[in-house]
Amino acid sequence: MSAATTPAAEAAMQALRQRMASATAGEGASGPRFWRALEELADDAHWRATLHVAMPQLAALAPMDRRRFLKLLGASLALAGLAACSSPPQEQMVPWLRQPEGMAADSARFYASTLACAGDVSGVLVETHMGRPTKIEGNPAHPASLGGSAPALQAAVLELWDPDRSQTPLHRGVPATWDDFFAELARLSSGDGRGLRILSGTIVSPTLAAQRDALLQKFPGARWHQYEAAGQGQMLAGAALAFGTPLQPIYHFDKARRILALDADFLGSMPGRLAYARAFARQRKPPQMNRLYAVEPTPSLTGAMADHCWPLSHDGVGAFARQLASLLGVGGVGDAGADENLVRAVADDLRAHKGQSLVLAGETQPPPVHALAHRLNQALGNIGHTVEYIAPMQTAASDDSLASLCTAMDAGDVQTLLVLDANPVYDAPADLSFAQALSKVPQRFHLGLYRDETARLCDWHLPMAHALESWSDLRAWDGTASIVQPLIEPLYAGRSAHQVLAAMLGQPTDIHALLQSRWHAGDDEGWDRSLREGVIADSATTPATPSAISTDFPAPSTSSSGDLELLFRPDPTLWDGRYANNGWLQELPKPLSQLTWGNAALISPALAAERKLANGDVVELRVGERHLRAPVWIMPGQAARSVTVHLGHGRRHAGHVGDGVGFDANVLRSHLAPWREGGLQLHATGEHVELAATQHHHAMEGRAPVRAGTLDEYLHNARFLQPDEPATPPSLYPPKPPGEYAWGMAIDLNACIGCKGCTIACQAENNIPVVGADQVKRGREMHWIRVDRYYEGSAQAPHTHHQPVPCMHCEHAPCEVVCPVGATVHDAEGLNLQVYNRCVGTRFCSNNCPYKVRRFNFLQYADVKTESLKARRNPDVSVRNRGVMEKCTYCIQRIQTAHIAADRDGREIADGEIVTACQAACPTQAITFGNIADPDSAVSKAKASPLDYTLLAELNTRPRTSYGAHLRNPNPALEDDA
Repeated sequence: MSAATTPAAEAAMQALRQRMASATAGEGASGPRFWRALEELADDAHWRATLHVAMPQLAALAPMDRRRFLKLLGASLALAGLAACSSPPQEQMVPWLRQPEGMAADSARFYASTLACAGDVSGVLVETHMGRPTKIEGNPAHPASLGGSAPALQAAVLELWDPDRSQTPLHRGVPATWDDFFAELARLSSGDGRGLRILSGTIVSPTLAAQRDALLQKFPGARWHQYEAAGQGQMLAGAALAFGTPLQPIYHFDKARRILALDADFLGSMPGRLAYARAFARQRKPPQMNRLYAVEPTPSLTGAMADHCWPLSHDGVGAFARQLASLLGVGGVGDAGADENLVRAVADDLRAHKGQSLVLAGETQPPPVHALAHRLNQALGNIGHTVEYIAPMQTAASDDSLASLCTAMDAGDVQTLLVLDANPVYDAPADLSFAQALSKVPQRFHLGLYRDETARLCDWHLPMAHALESWSDLRAWDGTASIVQPLIEPLYAGRSAHQVLAAMLGQPTDIHALLQSRWHAGDDEGWDRSLREGVIADSATTPATPSAISTDFPAPSTSSSGDLELLFRPDPTLWDGRYANNGWLQELPKPLSQLTWGNAALISPALAAERKLANGDVVELRVGERHLRAPVWIMPGQAARSVTVHLGHGRRHAGHVGDGVGFDANVLRSHLAPWREGGLQLHATGEHVELAATQHHHAMEGRAPVRAGTLDEYLHNARFLQPDEPATPPSLYPPKPPGEYAWGMAIDLNACIGCKGCTIACQAENNIPVVGADQVKRGREMHWIRVDRYYEGSAQAPHTHHQPVPCMHCEHAPCEVVCPVGATVHDAEGLNLQVYNRCVGTRFCSNNCPYKVRRFNFLQYADVKTESLKARRNPDVSVRNRGVMEKCTYCIQRIQTAHIAADRDGREIADGEIVTACQAACPTQAITFGNIADPDSAVSKAKASPLDYTLLAELNTRPRTSYGAHLRNPNPALEDDA
């Protein structure tokens, strides 16, 4: 991959050419007598620096004269404090003396680690092939993941191999070395640190927090700032308002029979969401189902799963909470103005389940609403049962911290700024003018994976080691600590924040030893166990017992009911923009809007009708003096006067994938109101753009794919959703002789939350390519399993249903009979398989598939040139070429791996031994796979449910994939609103 040559780089190259020319002519040649390249003959400084970075073992052998030796000897004494700043300690890796029996050199191996992504910390198992990380799964032993994983976790492996990652330190755009940086840092780190500021994200690493404290003790004049564009500052402030101290709530959804979410997306964006989703889904099984109420201004995964969801404005959510508090006897509540009859029904239901109910508020709500939620839980007797509290890792509001940094930079009080893995030039609120303030800092350093917007305004940019390349530790949402261990040597000689801080402290940069001494000093066995299991035993934070303080909750001043409000939300896939260069996440359809490759201003159907707007119409959004242009997208379930924009788009220096995709919503954001701005002005421009959305792709027109009902209907007749005709229509052909194995899948729509973790897991496992926005607009996305979203009811407040759709693996497959070359075949175990070498691309199979699950390579989508991307691929799965059809295979490679292991051991494949990629990723265990020839298997039991059905059964294709119907549990007192 090529990059534009900077003037400084061109000047350096010209100087090198001149020195090489002189050396060639014999003029001033200072290099060795025997040389292999002109750079070596010219004894070029840049060549020597490159040699030190790329081949340190050769650099160590480079000759030096007596004078240089004495100079370096003297310098070594003067710079003894920088001994920790040299190359990281070398650790030897040796092969087995004897290969373990049955262990093939290229077989997959799994290592436990931990990743922090999208505002959450999760334990993972990383699959490697011959030392190359290729796939990430959730760690079943970690309480934050329980084996499930989110899309961002799955996509972290693509980020590791991203060719756009920074590959060398840069000083003012010119390649430099780490030694150059550490020498500069040592010069600036003298004294008491006055004028030194460090900016990072929220610290969730105990070791990094200890290094921060040690640094501030060594340099008392320094200051440390934390900032997250989508942080938890308002949640902590709300707890402080209710209890007098900032606390982090821990929710127990497995104990809650009634739940009220006040603009709280605990299934989609809150810390601990994977564990919360698992616990919530367990309580959705009939006949004992929980009941979920949700009030929110913009649709979310939690609202989509709610039994009752009401679209209210941002202020309307607070009014709802105050009205509820008044009815439940919470003091200090002002006038609410909410619908009393509606709120009374909710209050009665919560009161009837004291100690088994739960009220929670989302981060986007102001601190008083959070405090009200805490007081409501106290009034309902939920504290200690369905909710507990722990001390948070973050103790200061991140927004105020960034604002104080900007003030200090503007005042000239900051001489040196070190930015650790943050990008405030892009994601800081516009009113802080961070880039302008940064220009007033004399010395600016940036450590990050990419040369992003902030890095380009800094004097020094340093490549950071990826989380899969470095040692660290992290605390999950409940305080559980676990180790981050490297799976591969840093691809580009990157360093972690730990190593940079250790150098500043004059400490060794062996972070492995630092972590072991912190968690298991002198206990090698315990250390090995923590690495192997991925969790440090008994490290969860002990819950506190808070006492409420007297607090008044007056009604806030509200704007006119006719005014528009602008809401900001982290993007469901790109979060705050840190994943903008990840093609998997760019192309993953948003769970509810189904948009890909960009964002839009989400508006309600009522506002669209009022302003005569259609999907893709461009409008101008103006808040005070700040404004931007954005296309609109009409969202059922959106509050009537609310407009929502997602953060994370409009990047200018994300990389080749993410540059220029969507619009930057941060230009409308202020640090005093980070989630909501009133007084929005919206004007149509008359322009129109086509958005890359999959909303209408692969539709099964005229069909009823989803079956849904209520718990009451199920209790009266468990088979109320089943048709009267026989379950198995008659056939003209004799049945195939039963074999030992017959693979099938059952998907529980009552548990599916629509997160689309299955889609990304399938993409990572099966080497599915990214096609780009233009191809998505043509309906050519390549995902083997899609998650369809269906609405039911009115557009103002619909019920939402999610349905994952992989290949059905039909026993009477329509695709097989039309293939002219036998590329689509059936095997003895019932799998519908694709023989890529036979396929000639007629696409007859795709046209004849009623489920629209086949994908065709119209172009050469798979990247066969970029070496790093080739190294990421799963070697157990073929890479398809242009003109070839592909589809879901039930992860045939995993089935064959289980066959080989069973044959080797002389046994049958055990139930649950084969776990498909989509099944492994699902946080709610909505997908079950196994042998339907075994009546005692989990999948056979799932298919025996009276709620089980197959898609388009009337076609008599006899799919091996079936579905469990979606049930709701509405409140009878609100049945008319259900």
